[in-house]
Amino acid sequence: EIKRNMSRKTLEETLNENVPVIEGKKLYIWGMGNTALLYDEGIQRLEKEGFFHISGYCDNNIRKTEKKFFCKKPVVTLEELCKTEEICVLICSPQFKVYREVRKQLNGMGVENYLIDEVILKHHAKEVLQVYDSLGDLRSRETYEELIECRMCNRLPAEKMYSGSTYFSLSAFKRRNTKEVFVDCGGYVGDTIEQYLWRKTGSFDKIIAFEPDKNNYDAMVCRVERLKKEWNINDEDIQLYPYGVGKDDVELEVQKYDRNHGLGSKISVKGGGDMRDTEPCSIVSLDCFLKEPYHFLKADIEGYEYGMLLGAEKGIKANRPMIAVCIYHNAVDFYSIPLLIQRFVPEYHFAVRHHSSELDETVFYAWMEE
Repeated sequence: EIKRNMSRKTLEETLNENVPVIEGKKLYIWGMGNTALLYDEGIQRLEKEGFFHISGYCDNNIRKTEKKFFCKKPVVTLEELCKTEEICVLICSPQFKVYREVRKQLNGMGVENYLIDEVILKHHAKEVLQVYDSLGDLRSRETYEELIECRMCNRLPAEKMYSGSTYFSLSAFKRRNTKEVFVDCGGYVGDTIEQYLWRKTGSFDKIIAFEPDKNNYDAMVCRVERLKKEWNINDEDIQLYPYGVGKDDVELEVQKYDRNHGLGSKISVKGGGDMRDTEPCSIVSLDCFLKEPYHFLKADIEGYEYGMLLGAEKGIKANRPMIAVCIYHNAVDFYSIPLLIQRFVPEYHFAVRHHSSELDETVFYAWMEE
């Protein structure tokens, strides 16, 4: 308990140290790549809350700054940025070298700047500490504290923070249940389905998976056909859908991300970014789509997790499933997703595990003890 209190005090001091002053300043985001797109949904929520207003975007990439809008905000050139008074730039890049170079460049121009995660997390210190206090084990608290500091300082986490078996690293998530219905949001190419079958040794009732990227979905179908033969699974026991999952049933677009073979494909709206590699897709809410109870909900949907949870509120409250949801896509999710789930079901047990040597693959776990 003494160690826990000391750790909390250290985190609180870090969050409250040199808090950036952004009130009254015109805020611009530096970076118009994949990371900025992942932050867009969270930034929209912060704007609705009245936390800040983003005036526009800028980037060193001339091709990108030739656009008029990015994420429905004006794009400004470096020259235009220099002429703007009372500005503050939020650097949106997880790449350490890029961050250092951009920071040096902006400092040389006399432009006030901060890492976007530092601004978001320090100004939401109360919420971050609420999440910390809700975590039930020492490993979770150490992991969460380390990752908060890493995201604010733009550094890699200590190697000891790494945990294996994404989605299945906790005992409750490994247990076999022949009546279990597993819902996989962001099925990608069926890799988690295959991992699930091995972890559960084929013991389950039904698997329901959603994947909006057509190439990923086709690959998932191909893989599942193999798995059904290898595990002697009936066709109706694994149901695959070419849909995204969100708050409401709507028609949007999926933005393909071929640089990592579709692993980063994400939901987007028209005008959201570089629209050259998009295709229409249907978004469904779990509360409207699923008519049956489910017991295990997993989500890795590139920054759309918060909306997915809103669209699953009734089912989560009624079914109280185990939840393994990614919170690493943007800093807003680091506190908002845990607090949302806690609001849905205060009786849940909570944990955080990190499954990467970098700043990705952070998963928030929630479950009911038997």
